[in-house]
Amino acid sequence: MTTPAFSPVRSPVRGLVLAGVAGALALLVTACASGAPSGDGSSGPSSPSASPSPSPSGEVTGVPAPGEHVRGLPEGAEGTFDSPAGVAWSPTPGVLLVVTYGSSSCPRLAEAEAGWDDAHEALDVGMVDPDPGPCTMDYAPTTSAVAVPQDADAGAPVTVRLGDLGTVEVPARAAAGETGPVGWVAAAG
Repeated sequence: MTTPAFSPVRSPVRGLVLAGVAGALALLVTACASGAPSGDGSSGPSSPSASPSPSPSGEVTGVPAPGEHVRGLPEGAEGTFDSPAGVAWSPTPGVLLVVTYGSSSCPRLAEAEAGWDDAHEALDVGMVDPDPGPCTMDYAPTTSAVAVPQDADAGAPVTVRLGDLGTVEVPARAAAGETGPVGWVAAAG
């Protein structure tokens, strides 16, 4: 008598294990898609602000204040998938808009304030890594508003260092009250 390749007795057990794994994956996907706040009741530092918000085209409508983070690109900005981050002058004097690409549910964000480097040649913007929790596997822009020192000559060209993401030359605004063009960090590679 020959033994079958798999035992029919093991098949229901294997089916139960596979059903359990499928259920766990369904819960994980639901948690990622819901954007639920962290367990402490707060939305945590990496959650984008509720105001302003992106338009259907993905542009940010309204001007975020320093420390606010919104999903999408600054109004009028053209995105790129060739760079992990970019910077533009906000229409508000003394404020930069930092755009980062990554998971929309766990974005990498810029700190609320920038400072001059030791040589007073470039602005240093600190970056906040996303929470290590489950994140969606999309690639979307998030915009952070960052206050700059008063002597940064707001609106003029400036060099900005974005932590380990790289350095970028931010072009000047075309006119007061307008968002400046985005200067993108050179892609690694």
